[in-house]
Amino acid sequence: MRLICVLLVVRFSATGVLGSPLSAFVTVANSGPTHPMDNPDWVPPTGPTREKDREYWLASGQARLRRQLELNEQNLNVAKNVIIFLGDGLSIPTLAATRVYMGGEELELAFETFPHTGLAKTYCINYQVSDSSCTAAAILTGVKNNYGTIGVSGHVPLRNCPLSMQESNRLTSILKYAQEDGRSTGIVTNTRITHATPAVAYAVSGARYWEDDTELPPGCVDIASQLVHGDIGTNLTVALGGGSRHFYPTGSFDRNGEPGRRTDGRNLVDEWINNAAARELRAHFVHDRAGLMAIQSEDVDRLFGLFSGNHMSYRLLADPQREPSLQEMTIKALEILQRNDRGYVLLVEGGRIDHAHHDNLAKLALDETVELHRAVERTVQHLGESVQETLVLVTADHSHTFTIGGYPVRGNDILSTGDFSRFDRMPFFTLTYANGPSYVDHFHETGGRRNPEDMRDRFHDPDFTYPAAVPYEDETHGGDDVAVFAKGPWAHIFTGLYEQHVIGHGLLYAACLGPDSFHQSDACRERLRGGTAEPLRALALLLAILIVVGHLRTQALFII
Repeated sequence: MRLICVLLVVRFSATGVLGSPLSAFVTVANSGPTHPMDNPDWVPPTGPTREKDREYWLASGQARLRRQLELNEQNLNVAKNVIIFLGDGLSIPTLAATRVYMGGEELELAFETFPHTGLAKTYCINYQVSDSSCTAAAILTGVKNNYGTIGVSGHVPLRNCPLSMQESNRLTSILKYAQEDGRSTGIVTNTRITHATPAVAYAVSGARYWEDDTELPPGCVDIASQLVHGDIGTNLTVALGGGSRHFYPTGSFDRNGEPGRRTDGRNLVDEWINNAAARELRAHFVHDRAGLMAIQSEDVDRLFGLFSGNHMSYRLLADPQREPSLQEMTIKALEILQRNDRGYVLLVEGGRIDHAHHDNLAKLALDETVELHRAVERTVQHLGESVQETLVLVTADHSHTFTIGGYPVRGNDILSTGDFSRFDRMPFFTLTYANGPSYVDHFHETGGRRNPEDMRDRFHDPDFTYPAAVPYEDETHGGDDVAVFAKGPWAHIFTGLYEQHVIGHGLLYAACLGPDSFHQSDACRERLRGGTAEPLRALALLLAILIVVGHLRTQALFII
């Protein structure tokens, strides 16, 4: 109690700075810079000239209202095609910061213009703050499960192999339902293709860590093997990403010269090629951008691409002549998938947003968000008229401890300092993290912050880390809700606030997929398994015409 009383004492220092409990931990210098607002000659910042007039806000508000009313029209068609863009770690603060990074607070990312927006709760059933595997399960299977598990129910604890093998515990992803319905399926990611998010699309595993056989318990099948030989993996039309090390044996190298790490001696890439040949499929394996861009969609039945041993490079640091961009991989996948008249389901993961945040690399996280924006923008352009029968959904699996704070003036460089602390008389960054490895870069061992002014020449370096309040080996995910953006058939059902697994059910409903016991729209009842209602209507019309013609001929013969 005595300590609490001491900390609650409020006093004025000799310099006129209001005392507080913080003074017990931070030494305040008697001289040095002061907050700009403390200068009697301080002049408040001014905003853009056009925004000073009330007419600007009245006109822009009315224009946006008209747009909202126009977008309120509901598309009740069957979602013949479904494209799921998943920004790994794409928190709402990341979206806001990326707009400024792109050039202005008022800008919009491509998917922020979508007509329907919602919020999803991201917790796992056993953790308040989730990982990418349990959140991917919610989105792709419609079932929430345990932290770290791939495609299994909550009855399977992390790393439990026997329970993961029980059929009653295995979940079904939307890609499986799509394949059963005769639609093409594809996965595009700039992470390892065996990483948590893409793995949920095609694999079942007691642990996300069992990407190859190096840590695999007896009786289970590793994730890479399931991509090549699994029920869903075997029937994937397109699979593009990184992670070649999990497909090649130790002592061997992939086609980019990177070493494999499998201990069972198997070369899964060769097995994929041989399996496709045995099925008489026109299959192509590619390992670099040139190979991908040379693919002619009409000549391909199956496409498999591994462009890096580990995750693909951050786009800002990548060799663009060797590694394709997320946008390029997405469009190439679409060119192939669109050949199926029955439709398709495509998962696209912008996965390196997450990795940059984990290392407190804010600039790279924002730049990777721009890459996702470009992929979505180009996809909508590519869809053309088919956009009316394509549900495009953009969301995140979870957030991060990334924040935008202080009182930076309008137009301030988002990567720079934006405000000033009266306590330690130093500026501070607009972008910060609650925890992470960068703590030591911004705090002295004896306590107190390092001066950001001494770092000013490094603010824009891709490897510059932003402050973390708590030292931690790897910045953690955040537990807050994430945004959901939707465009196309049944996009309006993704508005509101809901549990994350509701996204999975909404996708199945819109696309007329899933068990017969699930809700179905009237449009679904017209779309029969294995075909659509349109050919049946055409056949019925033809039969009716033939009957009429036959009747007329009979009448003519009778008259004669």
